[in-house]
Amino acid sequence: MKKLVYVHGKNGNAAEAEHYKSFFPEYDVIGFDHKSETPWEAKEEFRGFFDSLDVEYTDIAIIANSIGAFLLCAR
Repeated sequence: MKKLVYVHGKNGNAAEAEHYKSFFPEYDVIGFDHKSETPWEAKEEFRGFFDSLDVEYTDIAIIANSIGAFLLCAR
C-alpha cells in the first residue's frame, strides 16, 4: 500500500492534507498533526509516527511545509 503524509507548518493542521488527495489518488493521504516546535522534540515525535507507518505501508511519500519541513529534516 502507498501512503502520502502531509506535515504542516506553524499554526497549520493535519486537515490541510485534504488538498492533496485529488493529486495523489493512488495514495492513502493523511496529515501528521505534530506538536513539536524544536528539532529535539521532533526527533522523538516524528520517529515514532513514521516508524509506525513502516509496518503497514511499502511506499511512503512526504509533503512538508515551512517549519514542518525543517523539523522533518532535523529528525
